[in-house]
Amino acid sequence: MGAINAVMGEVKGEDLGVVDYHEHLCFNAPPWLLREDRDFKLDDVERSAAELRDWTAAGGRTIIEMSAIDFGRDIRAVRRIARKVPEAQIIAITGFNKPYFCDAAIFAIPDKDLIKRCVRDIERGIDGTDVKAGLVKGGTGYNTMNDQDRKLMRIAAKVHLETGVPLITHTEAGTMGWEQIELLADEGVDPRRVCLSHMDRNPDFWEHKRIAATGAFLGYDCPGKTKYGPDELRIGVLQRLIDAGLGGQILLGNDLGRPSYWRHYGGGPGLDFVLKKHVPRLRDEGISAAAIDAILINNPRRYLTGD
Repeated sequence: MGAINAVMGEVKGEDLGVVDYHEHLCFNAPPWLLREDRDFKLDDVERSAAELRDWTAAGGRTIIEMSAIDFGRDIRAVRRIARKVPEAQIIAITGFNKPYFCDAAIFAIPDKDLIKRCVRDIERGIDGTDVKAGLVKGGTGYNTMNDQDRKLMRIAAKVHLETGVPLITHTEAGTMGWEQIELLADEGVDPRRVCLSHMDRNPDFWEHKRIAATGAFLGYDCPGKTKYGPDELRIGVLQRLIDAGLGGQILLGNDLGRPSYWRHYGGGPGLDFVLKKHVPRLRDEGISAAAIDAILINNPRRYLTGD
C-alpha cells in the first residue's frame, strides 16, 4: 500500500487510521482578509496543539492541514504543532484555494511557473523546509467557472498528473462540483483520485449521487455548523448514498478554519466534535459501524494511496 508525504515523514497507507480529511491547524491569513474578518486569526501554536491533542484522545490519527498557498500556509508553525503532538500524523498541501483568496499577481504568472512551484513543494519541500506536501488543491468560486477558476483547477490537474499526489478541491457552498470533475477529466485526471470539499453545504442527493458514481470522493465537513443547515440534512443525504451503494465515496472532516470554532480559542464546536458527537449520532440514526469505519478509515486510505 502506498505511502503519503506527511509533515514528520512518510506515512504508510495501513498506518493512517482514523482520518480527518479537511482541517486547518494554524495559518497566517492575508492582511486584507483579517481587515475584513478577524475571525481568520488562527495562529496560536500552543492552543492549536492543545486542540489537536483533544482530537487524538478521541481516536483521531491522521489529519490533513488544508491551508493553501493563497490562504497563508505557515508550514513552520504546522511543523511545531506536529512536534508537540507526535501522536497525530499531519499531512500538508500545496496549490491554491480559490480565486477570491489569490493575490491578483497570481493570475499573471504563467501556469508552468505555478506548476513548478507546487511540484517543488511535493518533491523537495515547502518554503525552504524539508516538509513535503502530500496533496494538491484547486478551487472555484460560487457557481462560477471563469478563467481564474479554470486556471487554479488546471494547475492542480497538471501537478497531480506530474507527481501522482491526490487532488482535492474547494467548492464554494458545494457548487460546481460536477463541472470540476468534467474539467479535471478533460485534463486527464482519474476522478477516483479527486475529492470535492464542502459538498454537504449543498445537501442535494441527486447531485452527490452523480458525482460519486464517477468514482470521485465527496467531502463532508460541516457537522456542527448549524449556520449551514441542521445536521439532519447532511445525515439524510449520507444515508441515501449508503443505501445506493455509494458510501465508499464519502470522506468526513470538520474544516474549522476560524478560531471561533475551536474550544481552546474560546469557541466551538471543537476539533473533536465529529468523533465525540457526530459519529455517535450517526450510529443512533441507524448508520452501521461498517459504514462509519469506511468513512473514517477505509475511504480516506483508498483516496490518499490510490489503492
